[in-house]
Amino acid sequence: MSLNMYYKSGMIRKTRCQISDELLPTFYQVHDNANFPQLTWLIDHLYDNPQIQPENARALANEIVAFEKLILALHLPFPRLPLQKLHTFFIGAATSQQIVYTSSD
Repeated sequence: MSLNMYYKSGMIRKTRCQISDELLPTFYQVHDNANFPQLTWLIDHLYDNPQIQPENARALANEIVAFEKLILALHLPFPRLPLQKLHTFFIGAATSQQIVYTSSD
């Protein structure tokens, strides 16, 4: 099941993003790692349709960057584009101080 996410980006518009089923195994590589508490929280609550506050969105964006650096340092393959899209999405929500709403498919 994928996780669909959006935040309001204007009176009517919504900015959307998705964590696909294909991306989940990548995130499980850092599950329960003390350096990635927000990603662990997101994985644990993925199917509970969590709301993500702006400060948590910023922390998630920072952890995604740290995760990319870790994977690059270990010379492991990873889905660069989906991670970059997630980073941009979470930074956008944090910068505009918007709550991220979620729903699972």
